[in-house]
Amino acid sequence: MKGAWLFVTVLFAAGCAPVNYRPIVDSGVSRGSYEADLADCQHLADQRPAAASAAGAATAGAAIGALFALAVGLRGDDVAHVAAWSATSYGIAGGIEGSAEQRAIVSRCLAGRGYNVIAD
Repeated sequence: MKGAWLFVTVLFAAGCAPVNYRPIVDSGVSRGSYEADLADCQHLADQRPAAASAAGAATAGAAIGALFALAVGLRGDDVAHVAAWSATSYGIAGGIEGSAEQRAIVSRCLAGRGYNVIAD
């Protein structure tokens, strides 16, 4: 049960957090307003929610964990515990991956608007 609450908390946090990523940039040749461009790019990145990656990874993790537990001979609550632990672990990793993807979207968007992205 504790694993389920942790999983739900991670998904909620990943899904509700707006993209606040601000890469280090050199203005380059852009003639736009950095703050407006950054807000537009962050909005674009919000369209690829990190929670979707977390949910997909958690679902796969639960299945993999349950199959592993059954393969090694566990039964009942032990299978559920391994599946919950696996779902939580995979969900966290998926959320991190989704967040990294959002950061990459912001960086590419700013680069496309003429900014030299120096550091992610």
